[in-house]
Amino acid sequence: MSSPFGRGTFLAASTAASVVAAARAAGASPLMDVVNERPYDWGTPLGELAGKQNTPNRVFFIRSHMGPPNAIDTKAFKLDVGGLVDKPLQLTMADLKKMEKVEVPAVLQCAGNGRWFYGVAYAQASHPAGAQWKFGGVGNARWGGVRVRDVLAKAGVKSMAKFATNFGLDNPVLPTTPKFIRGIELEKLMDPDTILAYEMNGETLPYYHGFPLRLIVPGWAADHSVKWVTSMTLTDTLTNKFWTAVGYRYPNHVGPPGVGVKPTVEHPVTTLNVKSIVTSPTTGRKVTAGTATSVDGFAWSGDGAYVNRVEVSTDGGRSWRDAVLGPNVGKFAWRTFSYAWTPSASGTAIVLARAHDNHGAVQPRISPWNPGGYLWNAIPRVDVEVASA
Repeated sequence: MSSPFGRGTFLAASTAASVVAAARAAGASPLMDVVNERPYDWGTPLGELAGKQNTPNRVFFIRSHMGPPNAIDTKAFKLDVGGLVDKPLQLTMADLKKMEKVEVPAVLQCAGNGRWFYGVAYAQASHPAGAQWKFGGVGNARWGGVRVRDVLAKAGVKSMAKFATNFGLDNPVLPTTPKFIRGIELEKLMDPDTILAYEMNGETLPYYHGFPLRLIVPGWAADHSVKWVTSMTLTDTLTNKFWTAVGYRYPNHVGPPGVGVKPTVEHPVTTLNVKSIVTSPTTGRKVTAGTATSVDGFAWSGDGAYVNRVEVSTDGGRSWRDAVLGPNVGKFAWRTFSYAWTPSASGTAIVLARAHDNHGAVQPRISPWNPGGYLWNAIPRVDVEVASA
């Protein structure tokens, strides 16, 4: 079922009963890419992403560090807010739903999305360890919930508070695995678009996406968007727990491919970088010379930036043409793009896409190697077979 890289295809009719049961609980479609079977890491196939501004909940990628929590009693569920606050709080879901509701359209992307490509681009280097995502560790959704800053206003933030440590209800699959605890800058939590979400695309937040409550930190890698969040503790220093002090870190200075870097000379992965994916055509697809086709996809950028241009090349980068961008539905959401293409000759056409954002960032030809295999954003390549008319 799985490739040497731990990937395979998940079918609803699979005999792997545990995977099927989990998929049904997650509301997954009959087809998703299995990156890991334990813990659950399922990617969204390009065909399921294609043409959809909002990725359907049933096929939205699932990234798990831990085993999911046991059944959750929503009536007993409470969010604890403590630490450097004037008034520690315990808020029920009913309490949270009495507060002003907001909706934020935003991309959620695993920091390791595209990690597999580091092993291809830097074949001479050691392959970055971790889930071997290609394209499918990303999706766009309309998240509904309450602003974190409104919750913190109820608690009263002390002047010395600079960070928060966030806990979820999930537990490690193995006893030797550190619990997933993440630290984050208070400034980002106070952004009006950082929310505690209880809805996803207008529906109740699905179980595998953090039901009943998930932190959504738009513009930053999804490791900050803690699922099943149940505790938020304000501090004056960043937590030294494993997943902040050791995991999800990026070198302060990028070194030679394959060379390890100590966490003390790295910083936490935060902002997403400018990126695009081509959802149609896909590699291996056959088109006909002289017949119009369309190059389609999505592009997005990170905190405080949005995509304002996408170029497409159909000749391997020798020439570039501007694609037509879809509407900008929010500064943290992705934008659709489309380029009308009529192949003129038969053979293999190399299709590329290159995104730009309003801060001047441009997708690179190749992403700098880093030990964690994070933030891959190289120009995507699609090899299309063009048949004679």
